[in-house]
Amino acid sequence: MRDVARASDRKPVLIFGNTISHLAPVFHRVLGARLRFLHLHRDPVVTAASMYVRINPKWWHRPDYEHDPYGMRISPFDPHARFVEYRDRWAGLSLFEMILYEWAERHAAALETHERLPAAPFLSVLSEDLFAAPARVVERLAGFMGLDPPRAAGEAARRNATWDRSREQRPLGDAWCAYESHPVVLALAARLGHPIDPGGLEREMERYQLPPGLLPWIRHRTRYWELRRRAAGWLRERGIVPPPSDAMRGLPPRRLTGALREALHRRRG
Repeated sequence: MRDVARASDRKPVLIFGNTISHLAPVFHRVLGARLRFLHLHRDPVVTAASMYVRINPKWWHRPDYEHDPYGMRISPFDPHARFVEYRDRWAGLSLFEMILYEWAERHAAALETHERLPAAPFLSVLSEDLFAAPARVVERLAGFMGLDPPRAAGEAARRNATWDRSREQRPLGDAWCAYESHPVVLALAARLGHPIDPGGLEREMERYQLPPGLLPWIRHRTRYWELRRRAAGWLRERGIVPPPSDAMRGLPPRRLTGALREALHRRRG
């Protein structure tokens, strides 16, 4: 914390992530008027749909914060949970509903921080606004941070596209319809500027369904991507295929056949 304080005397320091949001009072005590809070949020149903499709379900069965300092989940059994009414229904919730609950806990925490530290500058930004007009939002952020606006903030070419592989592995289906039984989430969403439009939401959920066509259906039914991942892991464990270091350098992932061909060349050489 002392390092943060010293660095903030010389230049702006950005610290982000919900895993350290509980340290907000400490940051406020150390940094004083230099501290700024930025609250970026997105429609809860769209957020949950994106996470449902992209994140391996096993991740949600890892220990929570209360039982593992490296845990990433929040559960209603945490002693600092806000929505403890979820405890009675937790065992019967679907994965999609657990993600909705976590959305509510995280964003309620952000609002509570603002209420407890009203003197600290606080800016709330909708992700939808950032997608729609990034240049305008970036200029607003610069003003909030006391920085000069960038010379040119180009408009985004497109929104992040949901990876077809994720949709083939874990298509959303009708899991999203459960949002209607979560009044806590709906009330908080409305407070943050995300009123739920059922018709528009149904169209939005099409982005998270199984892609059309025979091949996506076959890969989904045969669990092709899971089998491919296991096969690649087996080959790497035995040194037949090198580790995916290219991905660490930001290069596109290699096809399995290409990796095998590369391994054979190395062995022959």
